[in-house]
Amino acid sequence: MTLIESQYFPCIEYFSFLKNQSEVWIDTKEHFVKQTYRNRCYILSSHGVLPLAVPVKNGNKKIPMEAIEPDYTHKWLNNHWRAIISAYNKSPYFEYYEPYFHDILFKRHQKLLELNMEVLTFCLKTLNIDTTLKLTNEYISVTETSVKDMRSVIHPKKGHEHRNLYTPVPYNQIFGNIFVPNLSILDLLSCAGRGSGSFL
Repeated sequence: MTLIESQYFPCIEYFSFLKNQSEVWIDTKEHFVKQTYRNRCYILSSHGVLPLAVPVKNGNKKIPMEAIEPDYTHKWLNNHWRAIISAYNKSPYFEYYEPYFHDILFKRHQKLLELNMEVLTFCLKTLNIDTTLKLTNEYISVTETSVKDMRSVIHPKKGHEHRNLYTPVPYNQIFGNIFVPNLSILDLLSCAGRGSGSFL
């Protein structure tokens, strides 16, 4: 059993890992962890790498991931969309994915997990990754010997080079002269389109 957390517009490393798994369980019962990919992603803007974080309600309390709600009293939704448009509107493939990502985001999901899962499902289909996703219905302890625990292994505070899950393959990005690896899947899809799978 391979167990991993839900992520918001996951990084390329996340998909690189999933691509090599036949089945993965998404943890819905774990307590939400701040400052992780669970509610944030990183895109490449004209000013460099830009974090996009979804504000959540009661993020400081011990609440299961499945119960965490995006906080729409903040204007994060419009801000995220403007940032995404600004970053990728001139990329070669963004126009093909723009309506899908727009529709997913502006459904205004009541739960962060629902938003993340819809993004993940769409991206896996687009990347032709047939990994089976399942959702946990109870908390799985790390003491279970049959569990491969990947929760919080892919973490923004520790670079991908500290793990052996993803080997960056440069592709043409819109901004800058130096390739920036392991950004959100938004970057790869916008820049590489249907060929994105070969970079995972």
